[in-house]
This record gives sequence, structure tokens and C-alpha cells, in this order.
Amino acid sequence: MSEKITFLHPGNIGDCWAAIPAMREYYRKTGKKITVLLEKDRKAEYYEGATHPTKDDKGNQCMLNQAMVDMMIPLLKVQDFVEEAKVWEKEPVTVDLGEIRNTYVGMPSLSINRWYFYVFPDLACDLSKVWLDVPDTDKDLAKGKIIITRSERYKNESADFSFLKPYEDELIFCGTMREYNNFCMQFDLNIKKLTIANFLDLAQAIKQSRFHISNQTQAWQLSQGLRKASILEICGFAPNCIPIGEDCYDWLAQDG
Repeated sequence: MSEKITFLHPGNIGDCWAAIPAMREYYRKTGKKITVLLEKDRKAEYYEGATHPTKDDKGNQCMLNQAMVDMMIPLLKVQDFVEEAKVWEKEPVTVDLGEIRNTYVGMPSLSINRWYFYVFPDLACDLSKVWLDVPDTDKDLAKGKIIITRSERYKNESADFSFLKPYEDELIFCGTMREYNNFCMQFDLNIKKLTIANFLDLAQAIKQSRFHISNQTQAWQLSQGLRKASILEICGFAPNCIPIGEDCYDWLAQDG
């Protein structure tokens, strides 16, 4: 019986997506599929005043809760290098990706994807290639649309998206209801909201879309994995997402 190879990720959604290139590289080098273990209800520690929608049963901010794990698993299961994806039940692990938080990796700056390379250099790989498997779907999630995602954390305070007003019919927002309402009210926009069942739906919507406008969210990592055309809003005090590839851009000032 072959040894079960397990990769533990105790972080949040975006950090887990950012680790996919490193996990895929293990499979490429060894030919061994892995089990992805997700730790739920781990306390989240962000910058002071940060607001995050993921809470545990007691209402405390956490990296992942059961609902988020359930939304992540469908996308993880369609990756060709994944044997299984599930909640960590404290079993022994082969690779603890949480070591990025115990080792100096340049956090909160540099590239989240590369943080894993600094701890596990043998898992370093070419980030300019497609690294996310997303099957096509017959569902019309965002065909012909421009997807917008904007979380409450890691925003660029100089941003003014009111210039999108003439393009309202072409836009669709994906995020929590609070994120959606805040975005529409702040910039006086009347746009549709995307409804998804899980993050496989989100990845398929991004794949179908024309391009993606985002801040440093987990959704932007999906765009990068797909090599989707995108425009990234950079957070000046924690610039840890770096666009790579054709038609992938970022901006730091409104004029950009």
C-alpha cells in the first residue's frame, strides 16, 4: 500500500489557492497525488481594524470555517494532482504549508505564491503558466461580462470606480452581500450580483468572463491560475500579489 501524501493548509482561502502551484509541482516531480487537508476555525490575525466575513461558531474571525471549506472542496477535487480534499482531523501531515507563518518569507509583502517557495525551495515552479484546472460548464455564469471582486481588506484608498458607470450592463460583482452593497453605494453603481454555490462556480465564472477587476482577493488568485486577463488593485501597505502573464496588470494610483 502506497504512502498517503498529505499537505496541510491552515490559512485562509486565498493563501490556499496561492499554494496550488507548489502543490502541483510536488505532483509533477514525484507523480504522486496528494490529499489536501484544510484546518478550520483557526483564529485569524490580520492588520488592526481589518474586517473579514469568515467567522467561527462563536462569531470570532477565523481563517476558514466549515462553510468555506465546503465551498473550496469542489474546486480542489477537480485538480489533477489532488487525490482527496477534506477537513484536517489532526492526523500526521507530510507537508505543513503553514510554515510560511513560522518562517520569514517577506510577509505581508512580496508574492503570496512565492512564500511557499522560500520555505520549500524544491517546490518552486514557473508561475507564468496555467496552474489551475477549471472544467468548462454549460451554466451561463458570466459570459460576456466583466467580473468585479473587492473585499473589505487590502484596499487601495485612492480607488474611485465611479468611472465604470457607463459600463454597468457589462459588469457583474462577486462577493458577499456586504461587499456588493458597499461597492455599489460607494461608487453609485447599479450592477448585477453573481450567485455561486461554491468556488468551482466562481472559477468557471472567471474563465467565462471577458476579464476580471479585483483587489487582493482569493478570486484574483483564481484569475492568475487561469491566466485570465485582469486588473489588480494593489494595497500599498501589504502588496503581496504580483500579476504575471499577458494581459495581467496592476495599479497603485488612480491614474493607473
